[in-house]
Amino acid sequence: MRILRPICFALAMLLPLANLARADKLRNFYMGSGGYSAQVHRIVLLELATDGTAMLQQNWHGKPSETWHVHWTRNGRELVLNFDPVDGKATPTPVTFRQKNNMLVPVTWDSQYLGILGPPNLMPFHGKNSPQGSLTRCEALDYRMPSGCVQWDSRDGRR
Repeated sequence: MRILRPICFALAMLLPLANLARADKLRNFYMGSGGYSAQVHRIVLLELATDGTAMLQQNWHGKPSETWHVHWTRNGRELVLNFDPVDGKATPTPVTFRQKNNMLVPVTWDSQYLGILGPPNLMPFHGKNSPQGSLTRCEALDYRMPSGCVQWDSRDGRR
């Protein structure tokens, strides 16, 4: 009986750490949508490649999509997206997300590009996705727009 108590105590202490490690796993594709009216509604797609490159695509309702090449870094539960400069265009300030229950929750963003209320919370895409090595040559993430990259279809998880 004396041995059982320390074992139960040790298991009780390790169980939350196991859940933390699982919740902290970073996926390679995220998406979210939001907006309280059609004028501000958008879908945001984010794909992270293994080499630190990424693409962020924002599809506003009734407007052309916006696509940015970014480089990502991770510090604990924070994910920072640094926008790549484009000739002749202003570069948005970095976006910071915090991982919370496998979701990416925006912390800081450039309101001129991502709206006053910021990007929506991004949920991991649960299709059969394998991470890309690099996204430097991709043009778009939207499955409706051929770009030479992996095409995503949220209806059935195909690539």
